[in-house]
Amino acid sequence: MTLTATLQAGTTKAGARRVVGSVLVILATSLAGCDTISSSGPSNSAIVEQASTTPDQIDSYALIDIDATNIAHYRVNKPSDRGEATTALTQARVRLAPGDVLKVIVSESKEGGLFAPLATGGTTFPNVRIDQNGDISLPYVERLNVRGLDPQAVEAKIRAKLQGTAFEPQVYVELLANRNNSVLVAGEVRQPSRLSMLDGPMTVIDAVSRAGGLSRSALQSEAVIRRGGSVRRIPMSDVHNGRNMTLQAGDTVTIEPAVKTFNALGAVKKTGQIEFASAHPSIMDGLALANGLDDLAANPTGVFVIRLDEPHAYRDADGRWRRGSVVFRLDMRKPENLLLSQAMALKPGDTIYVTNAPAYEWLKIIRPIAASLVAVRSAVGVADQLDSLAD
Repeated sequence: MTLTATLQAGTTKAGARRVVGSVLVILATSLAGCDTISSSGPSNSAIVEQASTTPDQIDSYALIDIDATNIAHYRVNKPSDRGEATTALTQARVRLAPGDVLKVIVSESKEGGLFAPLATGGTTFPNVRIDQNGDISLPYVERLNVRGLDPQAVEAKIRAKLQGTAFEPQVYVELLANRNNSVLVAGEVRQPSRLSMLDGPMTVIDAVSRAGGLSRSALQSEAVIRRGGSVRRIPMSDVHNGRNMTLQAGDTVTIEPAVKTFNALGAVKKTGQIEFASAHPSIMDGLALANGLDDLAANPTGVFVIRLDEPHAYRDADGRWRRGSVVFRLDMRKPENLLLSQAMALKPGDTIYVTNAPAYEWLKIIRPIAASLVAVRSAVGVADQLDSLAD
């Protein structure tokens, strides 16, 4: 009787079964009171019990049940299609500076003078560079300071210099190369480059388009515009929605990533960090991106949205709204909350957390007990067969 010798608790099959039964009772009792059952986060009741009416500490939060009376403070605010008015698109005045290159044409009204007559196109000086002092040099004009002037003012100064030397001189000045009347576009664009503004005024959208367009979606991009000592940041989705800005010579436009995400945890079908799919999503949009609630595990009464910094967190003793951490609760069993969840805004950094249903928690306790019962029953069955063979 090899198996009977192994079972130290008794010499009969009944004794072995009594030992097995005692083991199962101990296992069930320990699992039922165990705090280490795996879970994706706190339970519905734990979140409710830990809420505070004055969440002024980093580890405290206000619990807000979303309903028709308070949704106005938290609803999606989509921008107007008109957006902000942009600066009038007028031609920027060109200001010359060292490093610029000019083409100068000088002509006289009759032949035999110092320069070719107007009828033949005049005399051309194709590459007149402005030196570090802001000067240019031309025959019979000598050195002429043009720093800060526009081409029309340079024409007037050259004509004045040639009076008495040339007969009714005509002067034409064209700016060929210019780094000062330009903007630099860099960052998340397909063709980072310096763009001349000589063709006319330029907006952020113009500059980005001429630089090949965005290398990622406008929703996940931000324009950083540096002008002198000032810096302005505008989400590209807002730029396309009406906040387009007219640029000035010398501006630098850097397109930076501005990835907007939220977290999905608990009893949803897709967990993790998820990127926004629209500029102004709702809670329902977030649940849809997480592929909805897990039908087997989710507790529809325990759908929470966790927000670290909310302007309308709680009211103080004087009735004024204060900022703080907030946990919003939505009972998705109520039909009206299907509408409220579409009206409530989901903000970058929010966490949607869905608690497990109580029945699912008990199922997690029962499963290992059931598995143990099956295993032991199989072992006892094998023991019965071995005992029968031994007899």
